[in-house]
Amino acid sequence: MCIVGNKKKGYRSLKEIGTFMMTTCFIANYQSVQVCQAEYFRQLLKPVT
Repeated sequence: MCIVGNKKKGYRSLKEIGTFMMTTCFIANYQSVQVCQAEYFRQLLKPVT
């Protein structure tokens, strides 16, 4: 009975960690995309010499 309880608890925490990691990864990707876009528009709007 104890082993089953521990397995469930371990699985739940693992799932939570996975969700947290996915969220962190998504936020990091979103920020890098925004930085890339900002850099792209900065280059685009720079007067051509």
